[in-house]
Amino acid sequence: MAAAVLTLVLSFIAGGSAWLLLGPRLPLAEASEQNQVLNLVAYVAVVLPFAFVLVFFLLEKL
Repeated sequence: MAAAVLTLVLSFIAGGSAWLLLGPRLPLAEASEQNQVLNLVAYVAVVLPFAFVLVFFLLEKL
């Protein structure tokens, strides 16, 4: 359970950082606010598999 929480937290932090650095580059919706939220969700979804692997790799080493 802790690994799942760590994975979600890490992916949200990394996805949020990517969103801050790249901004809303993907045109997913016409409304500006909705587009920004959807871009954040897309960035988190892209980072999630990498965060999953990283967390479980680090937990295995402990």
